[in-house]
Amino acid sequence: MTVGRAGSKVARRSVDPITSRPTLVTSAAQAVRESIYDGRLGPGERLVEADLAQQLGISRAPLREALHQLGKEGLVVTVPRHSKRVQDVDSTSVDEVYSLRKILEAYAVERVIAMAGKDGVNQLRQVLAEMRQAAAAGNRELTARLDVAFHSKLYDLAQHSLLERAWYENIAGKLQIVFNATRHADLALKEPVQKHELIVRAIASRNVERAQDLVARHIDDAWRRAQSTLKGRAEPSSALGLRQVAQSSRRVTP
Repeated sequence: MTVGRAGSKVARRSVDPITSRPTLVTSAAQAVRESIYDGRLGPGERLVEADLAQQLGISRAPLREALHQLGKEGLVVTVPRHSKRVQDVDSTSVDEVYSLRKILEAYAVERVIAMAGKDGVNQLRQVLAEMRQAAAAGNRELTARLDVAFHSKLYDLAQHSLLERAWYENIAGKLQIVFNATRHADLALKEPVQKHELIVRAIASRNVERAQDLVARHIDDAWRRAQSTLKGRAEPSSALGLRQVAQSSRRVTP
């Protein structure tokens, strides 16, 4: 159900009100980002500035800047007549996200092994421990969020600003949207944990070839699972259909 405009009853809250203000733009961007990440704003959903500004408790000007920022992150796209929507998910976008990941992550792993040292490995193990805990609790959404966080940590540890920028601006957010759209894939939660454990072991042993091979296989498996899930349901052509894929999720913070 669509959120009502200003002055009407709000039937469904897409974003939470801003209660702290580092800056209005930063706070608004974070609020909308979280709502996209947790699926309350689903793939392809139209972003109505008046509605979002009302829910956030801010004017439309900082919200507009926030949406522009999220556009740079690949989370929001502008469609004809300047309407904005959450990034859509289809077979082509999945291909693009995972094929680019496969290229960039091989290099990221090589740099992590060369530069990160024991402290970097320990940081990866910390994210892995959180992922293991989420999986043991049966929290599929949080496990997916921590999956993205693990790979974000790889790029952080690679100490390569352009590589890190490529990840955050072109892959990380879109990958989370893909996870949201395919969250009902039949996958035992222990499987991604086990795959990441193998990757960490290879990095800790400084085995570049082994680590790169494990990462490549992990990405290929994720790509096949995402494509299979998309094909297993009728790919909707409208934003309404796409909203129904993610609408039942709840807010989770990793």
